Amino acid sequence: MRVLIVEDEPVIQKGLVKMVQRYPASFSAIYTADDGETALEMIRSEEPHLVLTDLRMKRMDGLELCEQIHREFGHVQVVVISGYNDFQYAQRAIAYGVKRYLLKPVTQQDIHNALREIIAGMSENIVSLQKYMEWSEKLEESIWMLQKSDMHRLLEESRENCLFSGLHVLGMKSVLVDCMNMIVGRLVQRGWQPQISVDKNGTDISKKEALEAFGAVLEDIFTQLQQTRKGKFKDPIEEAKAFIDLHLSEEVTLEEVAKRVGLTRTYFSALFKKMTGETFVHYRIKKRIEEARKLLAVPALTITDIAVQVGYEDYPHFTKTFKNFVGMSPSEYRSSFGIE
Repeated sequence: MRVLIVEDEPVIQKGLVKMVQRYPASFSAIYTADDGETALEMIRSEEPHLVLTDLRMKRMDGLELCEQIHREFGHVQVVVISGYNDFQYAQRAIAYGVKRYLLKPVTQQDIHNALREIIAGMSENIVSLQKYMEWSEKLEESIWMLQKSDMHRLLEESRENCLFSGLHVLGMKSVLVDCMNMIVGRLVQRGWQPQISVDKNGTDISKKEALEAFGAVLEDIFTQLQQTRKGKFKDPIEEAKAFIDLHLSEEVTLEEVAKRVGLTRTYFSALFKKMTGETFVHYRIKKRIEEARKLLAVPALTITDIAVQVGYEDYPHFTKTFKNFVGMSPSEYRSSFGIE
């Protein structure tokens, strides 16, 4: 969520910025402007979700700004902060769609109460930050894994689930730009820099066209990555399995393995189950028991030593797990080889 603070007194402006920064929910950007004209230019370029503005300013004052926002950017929420306890100002501000009217001097609690109220009321007017972050992360992972079908599915789900239904087209474009930046940023962190074509679409496009343009850029990124790799890509699931197999004696966690192969915990867990047909935990137990069966055929090793080598410090737990998988205890299994 982006916030624009419009105030011509530098000290007050700085104080308002600090109050907003201290709000429990973080904002993706906090912009400032000294007057209404500058603010209007910033609204056109940065497309904030919320504007906090003073009324009495040079050049274009706060009321003129509210009128312009109301006329051109109906989806932008406005809070007025004024030192003038003037009912007529309040009436005019409300007529322009202003949601809250605060009198100076405002406290941090005043600002936080207003933000809480506005954000709660905007739940149907802006996309959930958490939702679109998760969506963009999944898109990036589908590209990195070269899973085109998953990428197409995620794009289609955004339409079917109406992910952007509450957004004005300008707000949707802004979210998609943020999403693209996030995707590119994650790809760069993985060591690969895609070339992004400049968006030449104007503002006069539909939501459908905006999403199609976004999808076209993703297709281009996908193709670039595919051509860059040329068969050199290491399958993360095979890499994960090899790592698990080499560290059976250690309590390696799902999070550790996911991080090693460059995937998020949730995505890695789902992908591992999809590609192997079993969960991470089940696979690790299975490999431990397979290794234990091999070692039990070596007479020089004690069963206790074998349990430790395959990751079980708790001998009773090893015996129980082994029996669940093999159908007999370790000692019974060893006896089947004629080893006492």
